[in-house]
Amino acid sequence: MNRSEQKRSRRRRPRRAAYIIGLVVCLAVISGVGTVTLARYVGGAQSGWLQMLPEKFYFTSNVLESGGTSPVTQLYNWDQRQDYMFFMDIRNWADDFRITPGDIRYSVEIDAGSAVGVTGAVNGSSAADGGYLLSGGLANTQKLVITIPAGQIPAGKQVEVKVKAKPDRGIGYGKTLSGIFQLNEGAEACKVQVEAHNTYIDLLVGVDRGQTVTVAWPGCLTPDNTNRWVRDAVGASETVTLGDKESCRIRFLSRERWEAETPFE
Repeated sequence: MNRSEQKRSRRRRPRRAAYIIGLVVCLAVISGVGTVTLARYVGGAQSGWLQMLPEKFYFTSNVLESGGTSPVTQLYNWDQRQDYMFFMDIRNWADDFRITPGDIRYSVEIDAGSAVGVTGAVNGSSAADGGYLLSGGLANTQKLVITIPAGQIPAGKQVEVKVKAKPDRGIGYGKTLSGIFQLNEGAEACKVQVEAHNTYIDLLVGVDRGQTVTVAWPGCLTPDNTNRWVRDAVGASETVTLGDKESCRIRFLSRERWEAETPFE
């Protein structure tokens, strides 16, 4: 391989890393009503998961979290006159490289206040003695379905779900995942999508009803000051006012991505 070929070979690697980081950002975004923050997703892409830490017990979810604080997820189109169902994933893995080798037994607890008959089922089945079984060794994802019967109104229109893992036959660790689900009778108020490109990230925000949305971003991103939505942005956030059925596209330039694209000497 001659010198020019060696340089080209070395230059390809950073671009691939930048593409992976952008992809993680795109896949990880969850929309929130009223406030959109990119820091959580960009920061996560730059740190923990790429290191493939050598831990052996992974018990995760797409919406539930551990740590003692229950995140709030907004649910829409709830109609108390009909049965209402919502879903979440329960997993024995953190990513393709971190999978729990042993089986995990877990239970599901639901707090819906005075609402009667609110149930949870995994893959269409109720829990057997000892709880649900999440088989180990290979990446395994189970679907937990929560059903609120017609005519039942949870206290505060909220349902809290806790999923508690315990060692199977005394082997492994315990862990609790939890989340609060807020029921809304109307349609989703704010929809968010992220598009990751080589040197920039586009944030698409749309609303059904006119409202003001606050957009926040981490220090590794710089808003494109030619974009009218953030032209006068000061600091790391900006408010955007949208009318009924209106959407906007906001572009952010990534300093880390530029550095990743810089060729090695």
